[in-house]
Amino acid sequence: MAKIKLNLPKGKKEKPSEKPQKRKRENGKILIDIGAAFINLLDDILDEAGEIGKDGGELIIDVAAGAVSVFDKTADVIDWIVGKTFILAARKLHDGRVKLHEYHKELIRLFMVALIGGTAIIALVSLVTDYEYAYNGRTLGIVRDQQDVLQILDLVSEELTQEYGSSITIDPETDITFTPVFSYGKEIDDADTVLKRFTYMGDIQAQACAIYADGERIAIVESEKVADEVLNKVLENFQKKDDNVEYEYIGFAEDIEIRPYNTSLSNVMNKNTAYQKIKSGGQQEVTYTVEAGDTLSGICEKLNVSLEELQSMNEGLNEDTTIHVGDEFVISQEVPLLTVETIEVSTYAQKLKYKTEYKESDSYYEGEKYVTQSGKNGKARITARITRHNGKVVDKEILEKTVITSPVNKIVVKGTKKVPPTSGTGTFMRPVSVPVYSGYGYRWGRMHYGIDLSCGIGTPIHAADGGTVTYAGIYYSYGYTVIIDHQNGYTTLYAHCSQLNVSAGQKVYKGQTIALVGNTGRSTGPHCHFEIKKNGVNVNPSNYV
Repeated sequence: MAKIKLNLPKGKKEKPSEKPQKRKRENGKILIDIGAAFINLLDDILDEAGEIGKDGGELIIDVAAGAVSVFDKTADVIDWIVGKTFILAARKLHDGRVKLHEYHKELIRLFMVALIGGTAIIALVSLVTDYEYAYNGRTLGIVRDQQDVLQILDLVSEELTQEYGSSITIDPETDITFTPVFSYGKEIDDADTVLKRFTYMGDIQAQACAIYADGERIAIVESEKVADEVLNKVLENFQKKDDNVEYEYIGFAEDIEIRPYNTSLSNVMNKNTAYQKIKSGGQQEVTYTVEAGDTLSGICEKLNVSLEELQSMNEGLNEDTTIHVGDEFVISQEVPLLTVETIEVSTYAQKLKYKTEYKESDSYYEGEKYVTQSGKNGKARITARITRHNGKVVDKEILEKTVITSPVNKIVVKGTKKVPPTSGTGTFMRPVSVPVYSGYGYRWGRMHYGIDLSCGIGTPIHAADGGTVTYAGIYYSYGYTVIIDHQNGYTTLYAHCSQLNVSAGQKVYKGQTIALVGNTGRSTGPHCHFEIKKNGVNVNPSNYV
């Protein structure tokens, strides 16, 4: 290969005695050596490169020659700038020239291999490196490109809003993060899969509104508008549509606040769920007192609880427990979380209850009571200011009262006459003071063993003589019947009654009301069928009364 001649700048010669000129010549020589070494190294590289590609070799040589020419022209300037430090470094580079020349071919070969291998590795890594995407730190999956996620965020927000009934917005800058990952052998999500991963995620964050009552959070809804709609619906639940009612105030007894609230989407209630929770989401213990006729099953039905629930709330209660009037049971009932307070001015009709007036009479025995005047309720028109809590009256102020009809008092006469003996006297009185309309004897081809005393239903039936009641109840075709043993061989029977006032085993006196006239059993009309037996044999009652 042809040698390249260095055209060094020719300066004006100075006297040898001048030291700066001498130092300059020495420095210039060093630079010449460095340049020569650089050219020789470049020459060797070009030789090697020529073996790889002969066509481009000449071009490289020309470029190198031009570079040397430029270097030659600027050597003096560099000499003054870099100074002695650069020259010393150049000498060291010159010392390494021999070693570099010795290994330069091997180095070039390694460089080319590394270049090709590095390029291949970079290409391979780019093929198996994708992006792991996460929402607020929660990893969801892997995609080829970040745009596979970012382009469908609006659709994700729309799907979530429709699914949960809450307005959902996802901020790609703050909510979504991407991390490059080695994805070889892993599942890569397409757009549909990305959409599903977001819409099935329950812990997605949402900007919602919370309803507070006296500082306690009771519900979380989508927005302030929805919160207002829920609260208004609760208020409407306790308003009556009545022309006779005018509301002065409708609101909550508690202090209600609606505040912005950040939470998981799964905690946000829809409007109906929030309404139902406020309407009946509370629990309150109440006491139920056993009334006459109550049974355990009947109490459970009244309170809408199972026997197991009633037992769990009342220790020691079981199916065999005997309950008594006045016993108390504790139960837990659903109550509203909020107290709706209404103040209304209402006009309504009110029943005026009659009073019972008692009078004494010596025409009746002690213990006997007779109603001589039935009571009748009256009616009044009331205008009142009524305060209610959840529909229950807690205060009432009567503003105006107009009586439409006055009540009629009930008058009851109480007997004062001394009670006669409760044993038989041997003489009888007619049980009902009316004539006999059907006597003792055969009638319609069969024996009629008593006499019939016809009168209206409800007429008092009196004991014909003192004695002990041996039977009181339904007696074959006689209907409701009373039988009295007078303890002297005589018994009397009173049949077809509408009501019985005595019971078996009870001692009665002569003239005591034991029943009321009726038409029960085999009867052709209201009457009292009366029989007398002497020593067990029927006799004609007409011979005794």
